[in-house]
Amino acid sequence: MHAAISHQPLDSNRVAMMVSDDRSGAVVTFTGVVRDHDANRAVAAIDYSAHPSADRILHTLVAQCCVREGVHGAAAEHRVGHVGIGEVAMVVAVSAEHRGQAFAATSDLVDAVKANVPIWKCQWFTDGSHEWTGLPKSTKDGEQQ
Repeated sequence: MHAAISHQPLDSNRVAMMVSDDRSGAVVTFTGVVRDHDANRAVAAIDYSAHPSADRILHTLVAQCCVREGVHGAAAEHRVGHVGIGEVAMVVAVSAEHRGQAFAATSDLVDAVKANVPIWKCQWFTDGSHEWTGLPKSTKDGEQQ
């Protein structure tokens, strides 16, 4: 099991090797990269920011994945800081006894990371403008919900 929030470039091959296990018939790796567009706008780069609890939450999600039937290893890393077009923003790897288990667990872990880990992004567009997404919702009093 491995989970990390990193300012350094991510290496999907290294993460996949972390979950390698002789009992596994499959290792599935998801690599999320920064694309050059979003909602018909040209993107230049993304700045990712994480809440201090992000690392703990990511560890919890990976641990939950590891107890799934047939899963022998899981790892997830998410990048923070400035990430350019084509660079890796997230890597998730799962080894499991069978490919179906590995594919399902990987997909579920990616979805759980995106839904639960407090990481926000500021997209920088090629026209010089920017937009934050994924920020916590606030009440009219300014408190987080």
